[in-house]
Amino acid sequence: MKRKLLLLALLAAGLIGPVSVLTAKEVAASPVHAASLSAPDPADEIKQLAKLFRAGDLAGLAQGLMPRSKWQAARVAFEKQRNQPTSEAERARFAEKMRELTAPDAVDQLMLKLEPEMAEARTQMPGMLMMAMGAMQVAVSSPETQLTEAQREALRSALPGIQRWASTTDFLSPESMRRTLTLFTDAVRRTNITDIDQLKALPLEGALELASQVFVAAKDAARGYGLDLDAMADSLKVDVLERSQDTAKVRTTITVFGAPVSVEHELVLQEGHWYGKHAHMDFDDEADRDKADRRS
Repeated sequence: MKRKLLLLALLAAGLIGPVSVLTAKEVAASPVHAASLSAPDPADEIKQLAKLFRAGDLAGLAQGLMPRSKWQAARVAFEKQRNQPTSEAERARFAEKMRELTAPDAVDQLMLKLEPEMAEARTQMPGMLMMAMGAMQVAVSSPETQLTEAQREALRSALPGIQRWASTTDFLSPESMRRTLTLFTDAVRRTNITDIDQLKALPLEGALELASQVFVAAKDAARGYGLDLDAMADSLKVDVLERSQDTAKVRTTITVFGAPVSVEHELVLQEGHWYGKHAHMDFDDEADRDKADRRS
């Protein structure tokens, strides 16, 4: 359950992945053609999702990524999870973590813990970057990797820019880390959450709205390391290559470190909106598995 709820937020960053959005015009037509004629343009839906990403609207993004029936199932699963009893040990651990993140000297204390680890990692960083670049080169050139040809081509386009970024960015800069921690702790403070019962009192939409503050802080932090996710969202272009009554194929293109990266996606029309053919989160099935686990 927790994995699926986290996935809601993580999918928000997949700008070139299969998506849907929330609204559509209704057009009077025969029953057979009504779904096709009233369905929104797939390109408009993907562009709208990019706007929600740009705004840091995780609640809107989550609802845009799945049909309404699945969203309702997600809400039910979330309610079941948050209504589970909380132990005193869990309550104490959560409160202690929030105190660490929201104390007036939170950044200073976190830096004291991280600086020795960063100093140790600095000696390992060149080798780690070399291994990462090598792995991407293998992914681009080897047919043995589990990438489609379209994914391989997208990585090939982005790779030179990624290499320049990785070789010129100081990922272990104390100044950058301090800025990142300041953004993060400030965002946590703005949630006004101090104990786990406050968090569990929120419905799914409310939890995602609070998470949006941390999500925006994460985008700001990434910008400090030379990764401008909002600029990538702004660069999004969508071309509809094929479209039938209930299927479509689109090409999304974003600019990554100065290079256009394009990927094609197959979409299907469900409940009046477009969703990726392989993007499927079945909370009903997971709820059934949870019940089975409890019985075993």
